[in-house]
Amino acid sequence: MIPMNLHQTGALRSLTLFAATAALGGMAMGQDVTGDGVAKPLGAVTADDLLDGVGIEQHLEAMLPLDASFLSAAGAEVALGDYFDGERPTILTLNYVDCPQLCSMQLSQLTEAMAAIDLSLGEDYRVLTVSIDPRDTPEKAAGAEERYLSDYLFISDKQDVARPEPAGGWSYLVGDKLEIDRVATAAGFSYRWVESQGEYAHQAATILCSPRGQITRYLPGLGLESPETLHTALLEAGEGKIGTLFENAFLNCLIFDSTTGQYTTDAIMLLKIAAALTAMSVAGGVFFLRRGEAQQGSLAAPAAGAAGGDPSN
Repeated sequence: MIPMNLHQTGALRSLTLFAATAALGGMAMGQDVTGDGVAKPLGAVTADDLLDGVGIEQHLEAMLPLDASFLSAAGAEVALGDYFDGERPTILTLNYVDCPQLCSMQLSQLTEAMAAIDLSLGEDYRVLTVSIDPRDTPEKAAGAEERYLSDYLFISDKQDVARPEPAGGWSYLVGDKLEIDRVATAAGFSYRWVESQGEYAHQAATILCSPRGQITRYLPGLGLESPETLHTALLEAGEGKIGTLFENAFLNCLIFDSTTGQYTTDAIMLLKIAAALTAMSVAGGVFFLRRGEAQQGSLAAPAAGAAGGDPSN
């Protein structure tokens, strides 16, 4: 595993502080930010309070606990491993249904990015959201599933992109705290309940997993301003099982910058590829040149014999 604390990522902290500040702004205006009908007093909590003990540590190459037990949106008992079929990569997020801001911001931006790429939900990959709130119910999860699936299809339709029916493509799981924490710990996701606010303090990360349930990439924060980043991360997570031959070969030319959450071109690899193509071109040119000379020689020999005639005549 390669640990990397995303608290060091300025963009992620800024996004989380933005959500915290917005919540504080709601208190200053006397708004209910917890859903219990009671506005919390100004100054009761600060942004730093909300971030205390909260973070995401990258556990690259870690395996998720595939035997962790949850309930699906349909109320059926399922294991985390049921959502890893060995063929399609999975996008994992940890959220909760009643999150006042950050979760819906993250999942909405993820939905928009998914609608903008040429890989199709359900067919090429799937999304798995695990609720961090043990109070969430299958009924709540079903509502969240329907919302984001509908948004995905609506945005795709607006962009004139035909999508196959993504039935089962996005699954929202609920469970008890023990099982939730098994997944959160494996993913390096630290969160906590803030009693004074009646909500969870957490950060946001889109976690890419291989078809076998191994963590391959973190896209920190909302981090999906560029749909191409999600597209590339899915190809990488797919272990070459999705995408075209060219797309998978092109991954060798890219490196991931964890500070920006973006893929950048590896100039050295491009130079190696350019050199290899040049060598192939030269070799091909020499081959065809020699082949042409050989053909011309074989045609010239009979012609020379005909010009000399038969000496017996």
